[in-house]
Amino acid sequence: MTGPLVVYVGRFQPSHAGHLHTMHAALDRHGRLLVLLGSANLARSARNPFTPRERAGMIRAALRESGVPPGRVTLLPLPDEFDATRWAAHVRHLARAEAGNDPIHLTGFEKDASSSYLHWFPDWTLDPSPPVMVQESVLNATAVRRALLERGEVPAHLPPAVAAFLARFLGTRTLTRLRTEWTALEAERAGWDGTPRHERLDLHVTPEHVWLARRSGPVGAGLWTLPATPLSPEALPAGAAAFAHPARSLGVPTTAHAVLADAPPAGTRPVPLAHALVRPRQFFEDHHVILRRMLEAASGAPGAGSGSPT
Repeated sequence: MTGPLVVYVGRFQPSHAGHLHTMHAALDRHGRLLVLLGSANLARSARNPFTPRERAGMIRAALRESGVPPGRVTLLPLPDEFDATRWAAHVRHLARAEAGNDPIHLTGFEKDASSSYLHWFPDWTLDPSPPVMVQESVLNATAVRRALLERGEVPAHLPPAVAAFLARFLGTRTLTRLRTEWTALEAERAGWDGTPRHERLDLHVTPEHVWLARRSGPVGAGLWTLPATPLSPEALPAGAAAFAHPARSLGVPTTAHAVLADAPPAGTRPVPLAHALVRPRQFFEDHHVILRRMLEAASGAPGAGSGSPT
């Protein structure tokens, strides 16, 4: 199929009637749609409760039951880079590979600062979609997650296929764990006094292994992590690589200061480096991204470092 390609970027955690409205509007105007599933490299969490495969399945089912031929829509995973330049380059690469020589349009709606990316592609045609309103409020996935994780409910204004998936999801041990995580994160935010938080992340790595700990407690339980130590603003380590993206932390905003450790940190175990690098969704928060950035910096790769966040 030729003609303009419409690109729609989102996390779709989960997809709701507003997302489906945007997809239908794009397909009414153009022949084909590329849906990029953001945060595809991050572990399942209260913020991102559904895997890329689960999200793609919900979207495909919702489109199918609304009469959209599957050949008109492509769904691809898009990792978070926490770096605007890297992220935009990845979006461009995926879109151009799908569009070939055809023109590219970008759709979506501006709900908050997270939608600023709509203006990062001036050579593409911006084809915005108005938000779907529910009782004078914009329909959003945050409210859907709150219903699921706080109240254990499947809310209204979901495509039937999505509602059916979520109803099945309610009975899983995964949801029970995520509800516990949600409660812990809400308590952390409620107790935060607004003071900027900092943490030190220690990375000990050899050509064959990286030393990792396992998360305990309700948030990120069982995930690989670089061992973290809380820091005061007056005791930040010199020469550390700072990672300060406002969305990198599941709880309150925290700047990570990553340093290379000469010896294995306490509480860590060696993991084959090649094994760890191909399993980003087994890491807590952005620790896999930080591991890659630190390895790039150590190798002198172009563009290494934390970069500008997104």
